[in-house]
Amino acid sequence: MKRNKRSTSDVISNLPSNVTKNILKDLPLREAVRTSILSSKWRYKWKKLPQLVFDDTFFLKVRDNEKLKAVIYQVLLFHQGPLMKFELWYPPFGSCLDINNWIFILLTKNIQEFSFYLEAGFPYHEIPRHLYSLLQLRELNLSYCILKPPPTFKGFSRLVNLDFCHVNISSKMCGLFISNCPLLEQLSLRHCADFDSLEINAPNLKYFDFFGIFVSVSLENTPLLAEISVTLISWGTTRDKEPEEADSEWVKFFPSLPAIEKMNLHGAFLESFAAYNVPERLPCTLNQLKVLILYDVCYSNLDHVSWALCLLRSSPNLRKLRSTLREVEILHFSGAEPEIHFVKMLLAHSKVLERMKILHEYGISDEKGFAISKELIRFPRTSPKAEVIVDVTPDG
Repeated sequence: MKRNKRSTSDVISNLPSNVTKNILKDLPLREAVRTSILSSKWRYKWKKLPQLVFDDTFFLKVRDNEKLKAVIYQVLLFHQGPLMKFELWYPPFGSCLDINNWIFILLTKNIQEFSFYLEAGFPYHEIPRHLYSLLQLRELNLSYCILKPPPTFKGFSRLVNLDFCHVNISSKMCGLFISNCPLLEQLSLRHCADFDSLEINAPNLKYFDFFGIFVSVSLENTPLLAEISVTLISWGTTRDKEPEEADSEWVKFFPSLPAIEKMNLHGAFLESFAAYNVPERLPCTLNQLKVLILYDVCYSNLDHVSWALCLLRSSPNLRKLRSTLREVEILHFSGAEPEIHFVKMLLAHSKVLERMKILHEYGISDEKGFAISKELIRFPRTSPKAEVIVDVTPDG
């Protein structure tokens, strides 16, 4: 039995360094630290971990907040060498000054990815000034924070990914922050402070995701932007502006997307434009657009349908609408004139369409449903394979 134990211990102790690194990297932080008891050769291996992730698995078994803080201090102080990634997820003690001290310790670690996610319900945590000294950052993820960069901050020159969720920052400062990250490729702004006007200058930006409130967005320099997702939970005062001012909002927006391949737009975003002056086509052609996803578009609303049609006419190489243009499904179809026109346009311009399924609005009479179905089926279609299926008797 002693030989077997010694043999097992020797195997564990003499594993190749690349194997031990992979084992430690894939373990939760708490378990990685506990490997120090395996043998004398494993005692200090965790101290050179390239990443420290303090997430819910780390906080799960310890309920004493002061003890948790002490453990985090110990891990950071004992860590040796460069630290590529640091994450702090939902600390049970919420916002506290210790967080600023932990960030200060990271200044010597050459950290490239920093993520801080405070739990909802706690006061927002104001990010300390020394975070802005982590100039080698390539990824920054913040949640439930207050961001007030000092006047001396000139940006993160190496930052590639930026994700703000519930971050309190002014629209002017946000735009300035983004423009000072020249290598930025991915940008996500979700549930941040209300933006009256957001200006984005990001020459290398390829992906942009926005969820929240703004009156207008200006993409000043985004020649590589290939994918965009905009969801408005409300919109500003575009409808209260003069027609010339309101029109300028979309005039500035779409021409700034020469490389756009995928657009995911919420119905409120379309309605935020000057709906009473919708053009036949955009002032530019979206030649690269392949996928268009329209969420919460009311097809009985002339404003929504007009903009949807405008986008379709301006996207000659579109391949997918919602799921795909080979297969389109329209729900809650009431037979309103804008809806009829929308279906007619799809059939007339979708060269690869194979199947269109239309489900009538619940409660529509059989007589009216039959009349609508008869009209839709007679529409000419560009695709010889296009099949139109109309459900006259939908269930509830």
